[in-house]
Amino acid sequence: MSNTLSYQTSEDWRVLGDLDVAISDSGLNSSLDADYIEFGLGYAYRPVENDRLNALIRYEYLSDLASPDQLDGSRTGEANDYEQRSHVFSADAIYDVTPKLAVGGKVGYRFGEIRDNTVEDPEFFDSQALLLIGRMDYEVLKSWEMTGEVRYLDVMEAEDSKAGVLLGAYKHFNQNIKAGVGYNFTDFSDDLTDLDYDSSGVFFNVVGKF
Repeated sequence: MSNTLSYQTSEDWRVLGDLDVAISDSGLNSSLDADYIEFGLGYAYRPVENDRLNALIRYEYLSDLASPDQLDGSRTGEANDYEQRSHVFSADAIYDVTPKLAVGGKVGYRFGEIRDNTVEDPEFFDSQALLLIGRMDYEVLKSWEMTGEVRYLDVMEAEDSKAGVLLGAYKHFNQNIKAGVGYNFTDFSDDLTDLDYDSSGVFFNVVGKF
């Protein structure tokens, strides 16, 4: 089951929600069942008359309890390493300093439980992580812009932190669509529910707005 919700509370503010549920029963052994629940609720600031500042605050709950035989989405088709029950709070904002320059950032915090499926008799343990991102977009030529991000991730229970940058270039085809290519010099994603450190490398991205 998949559901989305968008409700405009005023001219400049709207509520955004989504709910995805997948429950499976193997019929053979309860340990082979796989349940997935993802719920998100956000409040977005999208001003109509002066859109120099745009912002989004969001809460997300993810319960991803995979079967031991379930494969991840990678090209190698490996088994999922982790199961999780996570709560994520995040805030994003971007501000147009000039018609060509925009600066923004993201703060995200995750807490919950994680279970390592690569060990025998795995048990859930607490997990917390903090994500900080600073971003800059600059129009270098007409319809072309450069994007740069500085990223920092702190995984508290593991006492591990990582930092790095992301660079990209985008082509605006019109006011609603842009496409780009870039390189992520970090190995972590800006999605705190992504527990695999495999996000480094070249990426392609298409962005649409209405």
